[in-house]
Amino acid sequence: MHVMEIRVALLPVLAGDVQDAVCIVIDALRATSAIAVLFARNCPRVYVAAGHEAAIRFARENRLLLCGETGGRKPEGFDFGNSPVEFLTQDFQGRPVVLSTTNGTYALSQVRQARHVFAGAPLNRTAVAQAAWTAAQQAEADIVIVCSGTDGDFTLEDATSAGLFVEALIAQATPWELPLLDDAAVACKRLWQQDPQLLRSWLEGRHAQHLAEIGFGEDVAYCAQLDRLSVVPELVRDSSAELPTAPIFLVPA
Repeated sequence: MHVMEIRVALLPVLAGDVQDAVCIVIDALRATSAIAVLFARNCPRVYVAAGHEAAIRFARENRLLLCGETGGRKPEGFDFGNSPVEFLTQDFQGRPVVLSTTNGTYALSQVRQARHVFAGAPLNRTAVAQAAWTAAQQAEADIVIVCSGTDGDFTLEDATSAGLFVEALIAQATPWELPLLDDAAVACKRLWQQDPQLLRSWLEGRHAQHLAEIGFGEDVAYCAQLDRLSVVPELVRDSSAELPTAPIFLVPA
């Protein structure tokens, strides 16, 4: 009988071999939060690109909306930035989106070989935790929570978000099937439980402070809310299979 392990990679480079795992990628500020909002606002599919050049080319070739950020700001020529609050004001019905960000879309591409890859954030914590747990149970796989970080550095908001996901995953287990936790998972869970006021916690971190300074304080506050959305964005590995309800596709490099 397989005993599930939950691991946390504090950066994508630390994820290791995830080919047989179920992954939850977190970029709480703001890529995976933005992806969740896009689907909540009726976007039919999101194409994620690891770099802006590939995103621009793919969007132009396919006449798609181009969204993203560099340093937190909308790049020149993009239709939208990466603001979940801005996306809330739009209806993306019938409007697929290409998204390219500094950290989150790169992290999604780095774990594309996993059995399942979900985009998670506090906003859709419970829905994604339930889906990831079910997928891991069915595949007898471990779960790896991958923090996107910022420019290769650890970020407080992703670590606390990983901790609340660890807690939500444990809540799916029966008393006789409790998962094992690696040290990073234990540390993130303790970090989250030590101060469950996400906004207060995040604003002690450099990245949240930067976003607030450049005018995106509303994004930080919105993204720090729990379970506002029930969407479960999932990376599509095999386009010939039945698509998830919130499909993410990788843009070819």
